[in-house]
Amino acid sequence: MDRRTLIALCLAACLAVSLGGIALASAQAYPLVWKECRDGLRCAELVVPVDWADPGGPKTSVHVARLPATGRSMGPLIINFGGPGTNSTMLRPRNEPDVPPELPALLKELRSRFDIIAMDPRGMSEPGSAKRVSCEEPGASVFGLVLARTKQDWDAHAAKNAAHQASCRKTARSAWYGMTAWNVAHDMDALRAALGQEKLRYAGNSYGTVYAQAYLELFPQRVERMYFDGTADHTQQEFEPWLRNYARTQERHLTRFRDWCARRTDCALHGRDAGKAWDELVARVRRAPLPASAGRTVHEGQLYAGAIKGISPAYWPRFATAIRKALDGDAADFLTELAPEQGSSSVSQDSLCNDFMPKLPTYEEFQGIEARLREIAPRFGWIEGRFELGRCWGRSGGASWAPHPLRVKDVPPILFAIGELDNNTNYLGQQHVAEQVPSAQILWHGDGHASWAGNTCLRRHVFAYLTTGALPARGTRCPAELIQRVGK
Repeated sequence: MDRRTLIALCLAACLAVSLGGIALASAQAYPLVWKECRDGLRCAELVVPVDWADPGGPKTSVHVARLPATGRSMGPLIINFGGPGTNSTMLRPRNEPDVPPELPALLKELRSRFDIIAMDPRGMSEPGSAKRVSCEEPGASVFGLVLARTKQDWDAHAAKNAAHQASCRKTARSAWYGMTAWNVAHDMDALRAALGQEKLRYAGNSYGTVYAQAYLELFPQRVERMYFDGTADHTQQEFEPWLRNYARTQERHLTRFRDWCARRTDCALHGRDAGKAWDELVARVRRAPLPASAGRTVHEGQLYAGAIKGISPAYWPRFATAIRKALDGDAADFLTELAPEQGSSSVSQDSLCNDFMPKLPTYEEFQGIEARLREIAPRFGWIEGRFELGRCWGRSGGASWAPHPLRVKDVPPILFAIGELDNNTNYLGQQHVAEQVPSAQILWHGDGHASWAGNTCLRRHVFAYLTTGALPARGTRCPAELIQRVGK
């Protein structure tokens, strides 16, 4: 073989790697072996590199589940309902207590035309699976910095997260170094190839859209159709602008809550301005802790921690009741009905921090950020900075895939659904992502986060897009449906 031919072959090999050829080679080397795994599912293990940046290095495997089509199949549809801890158990909704009640109907609809495929993200397999990374030390509650009143509280929160991360690293062993959405996107492409698909059909909700953003950048030529629902914005390079979108969204949600309560005769604050009722409660707690039953009290951090949960539309009835009872002298609902969750032993927060916050501000830097958030969202939204930072405060040293502007071109039409009431992955950030995809089309709807399963208008348009590629007419808006059922 002459030198020129050898160079040409090397260049071709490098090009194959840069275009995702690694994924194809891995999938061909380790084919899927499907086995029955209860609830009508068939399961397999997909062997992949621990880190796709080192394809010849250590290997691991990710769990894959398939719900076969009930009708004539158009082929596989890979789905991810978010998390990042959501895994293939979502295809067993009868076993999942927190899934939307409409999910079985959505899966039934999709199965009429597709084989539904779910792949577990790294370290987040079903409970009891050998692939699941269960950490010995629980992490701090994501509400911990909201509750913090002193610098010592911040330090304790950091120490708890650091201990959790160290125990996760010990359990995960070498797999620890591959826990990023960048690696999961490569896994998705390996799965696409193993399924025998030339191009990918994918539907992602919430954190599932982070994997989709990575895939659009890495493998644009291998996309057939992609649906983004409740998109998490991984494109803000600076931490503070990302937080500002959350703060503005939450501030506006207080007004939306007020308007909802004014329309509903069954709202516990109906007949009074619910927003002003919240302001009055904040003014009281800043003077002195609020009294609660059984001799307890509620301090400002506990009030805001409960309100972060309460400001989500599904909790509006409970939030209104908690405010009314607190104004009447018993703030106990903020310690019970709206109590913040405790820390988890899951590795999911570590994966999120690897993707979104590999570099954290210092305590002093964050004080400046928080002061500026108070200027733009003084009634409620400013607290979102502490909530988001609390996920990662004290964690460091994992794999990383830092946020950056999305670099996408030459992809087919991509459908984004954005909810006007979405304060989970805020709608401002969602719009920011869609604007960076030249072929994006936005379908606005009047509901909140993860509404695909329950909003029938949204389902109709998404099903048409996934099956035929047909997009809704520009400017189409689906009316609210789920919010009408809140409290009923």
